[in-house]
Amino acid sequence: MISYKPDDLVLEMVADIYEDHKIGEYGFDPIQLCKDMGHLVLPYDSFSEELKENRPDLLLKLDKDGFSWYNPKTKKCEIYYNNNISPRLRYKFTIPHELGHVEYGHVFEKELTYEMEEFANDFARQLYVPHIILIKKNILTVHEVMSKFDITETYAKTILDRLDNRLTYHGEEFSDHEFRILDAFDYNSNHNK
Repeated sequence: MISYKPDDLVLEMVADIYEDHKIGEYGFDPIQLCKDMGHLVLPYDSFSEELKENRPDLLLKLDKDGFSWYNPKTKKCEIYYNNNISPRLRYKFTIPHELGHVEYGHVFEKELTYEMEEFANDFARQLYVPHIILIKKNILTVHEVMSKFDITETYAKTILDRLDNRLTYHGEEFSDHEFRILDAFDYNSNHNK
């Protein structure tokens, strides 16, 4: 088993988002967060015939889950996601994953590398289900993670496996950025009511 500890840059970016966008609830709406951040979020169903004809470059990017790109015409980043994929809740990983690509500037690269994909995966997991919140709020079973964050069993197991691996190798050692995430979450929970 490989030792896992979140990347400090990922945690800093996530902490900034929790503070700037007042995230203070479990299972927040990732689509609304992206919109609040100025990014377009569109389901695959939005690919009209006109869009297919006028923007074939998008269809080349088409992935079974989703993709993101920078639209030079609108000067905005766009996130597309498969709204018909099973399980239905998969978008709660896909959209934060694509947001990671957008926020780190991967959308300006010609091709995504393995490292970029891993960065976006880590970003998505830490944004939607931060380790520090799981530990400090004592949300430590698959069922609790699924119900609190409204995610699939597979996603919950992946999160908890990574957390278990982290605790095995690093204990409950959290970075300053993780404490920022927790502080922002707690503050926003109390003030968003």
